[in-house]
Amino acid sequence: MKLIKKIIICLIAIVASVTPLFAADNNPYSRGLSSFEFTEYEPLKDRPITVYCYIPTKGDIENMRVLFMLHGAGRKPLISMKAWNKFAERDGFIVIAPLYDMKLYPGWRYQTGGVVYKGKVQPRENWTYNTIEAIFDHFKKHTGSKAEVYDMFGHSAGGQFTHRFALAMPHARLNIGVAANAGHWTMPLVDGMPSITTDKMYGWPYSVKGTPLADTEVLKKFLSRKLYIQVGKDDTKTSGKWVPKGDKALSQGKHRLARARAMYKVSKKVAKKNKWEFNWEKVEVKGVGHNSRGMIYGTYTLDENGKKKFSMDNITKNGAYYILYQLNK
Repeated sequence: MKLIKKIIICLIAIVASVTPLFAADNNPYSRGLSSFEFTEYEPLKDRPITVYCYIPTKGDIENMRVLFMLHGAGRKPLISMKAWNKFAERDGFIVIAPLYDMKLYPGWRYQTGGVVYKGKVQPRENWTYNTIEAIFDHFKKHTGSKAEVYDMFGHSAGGQFTHRFALAMPHARLNIGVAANAGHWTMPLVDGMPSITTDKMYGWPYSVKGTPLADTEVLKKFLSRKLYIQVGKDDTKTSGKWVPKGDKALSQGKHRLARARAMYKVSKKVAKKNKWEFNWEKVEVKGVGHNSRGMIYGTYTLDENGKKKFSMDNITKNGAYYILYQLNK
């Protein structure tokens, strides 16, 4: 009888020690790849977000780093997530990839965060960027994670989202951001971004002009963040479905490579002029064009059919993985 009692006590202790990840019946997170519909950010609850999450199959979840991965304009997060998940499983970090549906989150709500619509600044609580903080709180609540900050990687439209998130959310718990191959950028110019063909000064999303973000403290925080402007040295196409064109985009440069260089140069100049802290770095990835996995690994090889091959054993110091998990351990 005493033996049975001891066994019962041991079983109770084991059950009590189970982390919230496995204990809660309504917990949408599990080890490996999981997904669920997120509607818990009240101002945008009518615009559900499919959240994909990868949690390594082993290791202490409570103390793992968290990476938010933002997809491109094609709205296909699983493509880039497959690459990150391999590193996550090996190195022990968590990947969260929200899917912002095109119909619910068109370009002005996704790439540029819902800050301005048809020239009118929208209520701050309706900005899409708020959903990242809400998802992070949701993740911590259901998994018992002790993470106090998170990292972020975004490619193409996701690169637009990432750097504007760093700007628009000065109090967000963002640790390190890597904004890769953005089609255009929001420059920290309060008077607007000058056109190269007219006397116009462009505001959002090409500059902070006319928004609450044209504020000294907001811009100081933005430029002091640990933000990497990452761009492929071969990302030089000037036409195509996803290449932003027109005077506004071309005023930042003729292609994505030139625009990334201009964003970094202008931002550094603003920081220097105002004697502000500047913690950005520009990283150019040799031999890579507009390719999300190429930006993660920093390189690739070609197989006998000329198809790109990526390997965890073949990375460079300019790849996003190295930047986030080797350079900044």
